Amino acid sequence: TGLTGTRGITETATASPPAAPPPVLAPYLDTLARMAPGDPSRQEAELVATLEAAQQTRNSTDTLRYALALGSAGHAKSNPVEAKRLISELLASPNTLDATETSFAQAYLREFDARVALYAELARQREESEQKLKSLDATADRRTDALAAENKQLKRALAEAERKLEAVAEMERSLLEQAGAEAEQPPRP
Repeated sequence: TGLTGTRGITETATASPPAAPPPVLAPYLDTLARMAPGDPSRQEAELVATLEAAQQTRNSTDTLRYALALGSAGHAKSNPVEAKRLISELLASPNTLDATETSFAQAYLREFDARVALYAELARQREESEQKLKSLDATADRRTDALAAENKQLKRALAEAERKLEAVAEMERSLLEQAGAEAEQPPRP
């Protein structure tokens, strides 16, 4: 019975709602919420506001907020490459981020790094597809040219065969006319 009671406590503990994020992350989460897809003007305003704050204060928090806004997916000016660079530089230099903010920045650095790798892979696949299409087009063009040449050769052969057939038909008519003319003439004594 002791095991049953312990299992019940464990199940209850794992079913409880997740803990609220630390208050230090609130500004970052607000920025991410404003960058959520759906309202391009809201996204643009947040991007401009975070850029201005980062340029004016040059503090770690504002720089990280701008990097998060810039790298967020789902807006026209999303730039995970630049966001990754900003976070990498921020983490590599002396900064005022606490441990939670640093962990948060590292998590987004990995996310932006993964997106950059994904975009590179997509670009590679797009290039590969374009090369295959060009190759197929070239192959189709060569095949079309070969078929056109073969068609031209077959037309010449057909014209030659028709000319020979006409010559044979003309000889046949000539022979038939001669045979008919000889049949109409009375035999000679």
